[in-house]
Amino acid sequence: MMNHTRHSKTSLFLMELIISIMFFSISGAICIQLFVNAHSLSEESIELNNSVLWTQNISEVFHGCKGNLHDIANFFADNSVVLVSYEDNPEIGTMVMYFDENWKLIDFPSQNDTLHNAKYELLLCIVKLPASEIYADTEADTSIMSGDALQGEITILEMDDETVIDQIPDKDDPDIISDRYTDYYIGTAEVIAYEP
Repeated sequence: MMNHTRHSKTSLFLMELIISIMFFSISGAICIQLFVNAHSLSEESIELNNSVLWTQNISEVFHGCKGNLHDIANFFADNSVVLVSYEDNPEIGTMVMYFDENWKLIDFPSQNDTLHNAKYELLLCIVKLPASEIYADTEADTSIMSGDALQGEITILEMDDETVIDQIPDKDDPDIISDRYTDYYIGTAEVIAYEP
Protein backbone atom coordinates (compact mmCIF):
# COMPACT_ATOMS: atom_id res chain seq x y z
CA MET A 1 0.00 0.00 0.00
CA MET A 2 2.80 2.40 0.88
CA ASN A 3 4.57 1.61 -2.41
CA HIS A 4 1.38 2.37 -4.34
CA THR A 5 1.02 5.76 -2.56
CA ARG A 6 4.65 6.68 -3.32
CA HIS A 7 4.13 5.72 -7.00
CA SER A 8 0.92 7.80 -7.14
CA LYS A 9 2.65 10.87 -5.66
CA THR A 10 5.54 10.51 -8.12
CA SER A 11 3.15 10.30 -11.07
CA LEU A 12 1.26 13.32 -9.82
CA PHE A 13 4.52 15.26 -9.41
CA LEU A 14 5.65 14.33 -12.94
CA MET A 15 2.28 15.32 -14.36
CA GLU A 16 2.49 18.73 -12.62
CA LEU A 17 6.05 19.16 -13.90
CA ILE A 18 5.00 18.38 -17.49
CA ILE A 19 2.07 20.82 -17.29
CA SER A 20 4.38 23.53 -15.88
CA ILE A 21 6.96 22.99 -18.64
CA MET A 22 4.21 23.11 -21.27
CA PHE A 23 2.82 26.33 -19.75
CA PHE A 24 6.26 28.00 -19.72
CA SER A 25 6.95 26.83 -23.29
CA ILE A 26 3.71 28.38 -24.54
CA SER A 27 4.39 31.56 -22.54
CA GLY A 28 7.92 31.74 -23.97
CA ALA A 29 6.65 31.33 -27.55
CA ILE A 30 4.08 34.10 -27.01
CA CYS A 31 6.74 36.42 -25.54
CA ILE A 32 9.12 35.81 -28.45
CA GLN A 33 6.30 36.54 -30.91
CA LEU A 34 5.49 39.77 -29.04
CA PHE A 35 9.15 40.86 -29.15
CA VAL A 36 9.34 40.17 -32.90
CA ASN A 37 6.12 42.13 -33.50
CA ALA A 38 7.38 45.01 -31.32
CA HIS A 39 10.63 45.16 -33.31
CA SER A 40 8.70 45.18 -36.59
CA LEU A 41 6.39 47.96 -35.33
CA SER A 42 9.42 49.94 -34.17
CA GLU A 43 11.02 49.75 -37.63
CA GLU A 44 7.75 50.76 -39.31
CA SER A 45 7.42 53.68 -36.89
CA ILE A 46 10.98 54.86 -37.66
CA GLU A 47 10.27 54.66 -41.41
CA LEU A 48 7.03 56.58 -41.04
CA ASN A 49 8.57 59.27 -38.80
CA ASN A 50 11.49 59.83 -41.18
CA SER A 51 9.23 59.90 -44.22
CA VAL A 52 7.02 62.53 -42.55
CA LEU A 53 10.11 64.56 -41.64
CA TRP A 54 11.46 64.47 -45.21
CA THR A 55 8.04 65.16 -46.70
CA GLN A 56 7.84 68.27 -44.52
CA ASN A 57 11.41 69.30 -45.46
CA ILE A 58 10.73 68.97 -49.19
CA SER A 59 7.40 70.77 -48.82
CA GLU A 60 9.10 73.72 -47.10
CA VAL A 61 11.84 73.89 -49.74
CA PHE A 62 9.13 73.65 -52.42
CA HIS A 63 7.43 76.74 -50.97
CA GLY A 64 10.74 78.55 -50.40
CA CYS A 65 11.73 77.99 -54.03
CA LYS A 66 8.24 78.97 -55.23
CA GLY A 67 7.71 75.51 -56.66
CA ASN A 68 10.59 75.76 -59.15
CA LEU A 69 11.99 72.25 -59.74
CA HIS A 70 15.52 73.37 -60.68
CA ASP A 71 15.80 75.67 -57.66
CA ILE A 72 14.73 72.78 -55.42
CA ALA A 73 17.27 70.47 -57.08
CA ASN A 74 19.98 73.13 -56.63
CA PHE A 75 19.08 73.33 -52.93
CA PHE A 76 19.95 69.62 -52.67
CA ALA A 77 22.72 69.91 -55.29
CA ASP A 78 24.89 66.97 -54.14
CA ASN A 79 22.00 64.65 -53.34
CA SER A 80 19.42 65.03 -56.10
CA VAL A 81 19.00 64.64 -59.81
CA VAL A 82 16.30 65.92 -62.13
CA LEU A 83 14.92 62.96 -64.08
CA VAL A 84 12.41 64.82 -66.22
CA SER A 85 12.26 68.50 -67.08
CA TYR A 86 10.57 70.47 -69.82
CA GLU A 87 12.24 73.35 -71.69
CA ASP A 88 9.02 75.32 -72.15
CA ASN A 89 8.16 74.86 -68.43
CA PRO A 90 11.45 74.46 -66.54
CA GLU A 91 9.72 74.60 -63.16
CA ILE A 92 7.89 71.30 -63.72
CA GLY A 93 9.22 67.76 -63.93
CA THR A 94 10.54 65.06 -61.59
CA MET A 95 13.41 65.04 -59.09
CA VAL A 96 14.76 62.03 -57.18
CA MET A 97 16.82 61.64 -54.01
CA TYR A 98 18.11 58.53 -52.21
CA PHE A 99 18.71 57.61 -48.56
CA ASP A 100 20.65 54.82 -46.90
CA GLU A 101 19.15 52.57 -44.21
CA ASN A 102 19.79 55.27 -41.57
CA TRP A 103 17.97 57.93 -43.63
CA LYS A 104 21.21 59.71 -44.53
CA LEU A 105 21.15 61.37 -47.95
CA ILE A 106 23.29 59.63 -50.56
CA ASP A 107 25.39 61.75 -52.90
CA PHE A 108 24.12 61.59 -56.45
CA PRO A 109 25.49 60.97 -58.97
CA SER A 110 27.42 58.45 -56.95
CA GLN A 111 31.21 58.36 -57.26
CA ASN A 112 31.79 54.97 -55.63
CA ASP A 113 28.63 52.95 -56.21
CA THR A 114 27.09 54.08 -52.91
CA LEU A 115 23.74 54.06 -54.69
CA HIS A 116 23.78 50.29 -54.17
CA ASN A 117 23.37 51.10 -50.46
CA ALA A 118 20.17 53.04 -51.14
CA LYS A 119 17.28 51.80 -49.04
CA TYR A 120 14.75 54.61 -49.61
CA GLU A 121 13.84 56.76 -52.61
CA LEU A 122 12.15 60.17 -52.62
CA LEU A 123 10.41 61.41 -55.75
CA LEU A 124 9.13 64.94 -56.23
CA CYS A 125 6.85 65.31 -59.28
CA ILE A 126 5.74 68.85 -60.09
CA VAL A 127 2.94 69.68 -62.51
CA LYS A 128 1.32 72.97 -63.49
CA LEU A 129 -2.48 72.95 -63.36
CA PRO A 130 -5.22 75.58 -63.35
CA ALA A 131 -5.54 77.01 -59.86
CA SER A 132 -9.28 76.38 -59.87
CA GLU A 133 -8.60 72.66 -60.34
CA ILE A 134 -5.99 72.37 -57.59
CA TYR A 135 -8.02 74.31 -55.04
CA ALA A 136 -11.44 72.90 -55.99
CA ASP A 137 -11.63 70.77 -52.84
CA THR A 138 -10.81 73.65 -50.48
CA GLU A 139 -13.05 76.28 -48.98
CA ALA A 140 -11.41 78.97 -51.13
CA ASP A 141 -13.64 80.70 -53.67
CA THR A 142 -12.10 79.22 -56.82
CA SER A 143 -14.27 81.41 -59.07
CA ILE A 144 -12.04 84.41 -58.31
CA MET A 145 -8.77 82.50 -58.86
CA SER A 146 -7.16 83.01 -62.22
CA GLY A 147 -3.94 81.58 -63.51
CA ASP A 148 -2.15 78.43 -62.51
CA ALA A 149 -0.67 76.70 -59.52
CA LEU A 150 2.20 74.27 -59.18
CA GLN A 151 1.37 70.98 -57.49
CA GLY A 152 4.13 68.83 -56.06
CA GLU A 153 3.61 65.17 -55.24
CA ILE A 154 6.16 63.88 -52.73
CA THR A 155 6.46 60.09 -52.74
CA ILE A 156 8.79 58.17 -50.45
CA LEU A 157 9.21 54.45 -50.98
CA GLU A 158 11.32 51.62 -49.75
CA MET A 159 13.61 50.29 -52.47
CA ASP A 160 13.97 46.63 -53.31
CA ASP A 161 15.59 44.62 -56.09
CA GLU A 162 12.65 45.31 -58.42
CA THR A 163 12.64 49.11 -57.97
CA VAL A 164 12.96 50.89 -61.32
CA ILE A 165 14.78 54.17 -60.68
CA ASP A 166 13.35 56.20 -63.55
CA GLN A 167 9.74 55.12 -63.12
CA ILE A 168 6.98 56.74 -61.09
CA PRO A 169 5.45 54.06 -58.83
CA ASP A 170 1.81 53.06 -59.08
CA LYS A 171 -0.50 54.39 -56.35
CA ASP A 172 -1.04 50.86 -55.02
CA ASP A 173 2.69 50.02 -54.87
CA PRO A 174 3.25 48.24 -51.50
CA ASP A 175 6.71 49.84 -51.17
CA ILE A 176 5.26 53.36 -50.81
CA ILE A 177 5.75 54.64 -47.26
CA SER A 178 4.14 58.03 -47.79
CA ASP A 179 2.60 60.01 -50.63
CA ARG A 180 1.67 63.66 -50.05
CA TYR A 181 0.79 66.73 -52.09
CA THR A 182 1.87 70.35 -51.72
CA ASP A 183 1.10 73.34 -53.91
CA TYR A 184 2.19 76.86 -54.76
CA TYR A 185 -0.14 79.41 -56.33
CA ILE A 186 1.52 81.27 -59.23
CA GLY A 187 -1.56 82.95 -60.75
CA THR A 188 -3.16 86.17 -59.62
CA ALA A 189 -6.46 86.58 -57.84
CA GLU A 190 -8.88 88.84 -59.63
CA VAL A 191 -9.85 91.96 -57.71
CA ILE A 192 -13.60 92.18 -57.41
CA ALA A 193 -14.95 95.71 -56.94
CA TYR A 194 -17.13 96.09 -53.90
CA GLU A 195 -20.36 97.94 -54.52
CA PRO A 196 -22.36 99.00 -51.44
